[in-house]
Amino acid sequence: MVNKKETDLIYRKMMGKKTGEERMLMGFSMLDFARSIVLSSISKDASPKEQRKQLFLRFYRDDFKKEEQDRILNRLTG
Repeated sequence: MVNKKETDLIYRKMMGKKTGEERMLMGFSMLDFARSIVLSSISKDASPKEQRKQLFLRFYRDDFKKEEQDRILNRLTG
């Protein structure tokens, strides 16, 4: 059985073999996948504005104070 320390080492070696571009593309791919999962949980009848609102809240709700959220949501759904 592999422990966490060994797993971290294997992961770092694997990522170290990738170029910066490959790592960036992996990040984009993971974000696209996460976005598709969140969108699949939003009502199919939701408007594009409502979808943007729900995406923002699911990804960033805990990163902003209520006043900041309101300002951002107003810009997203304006």
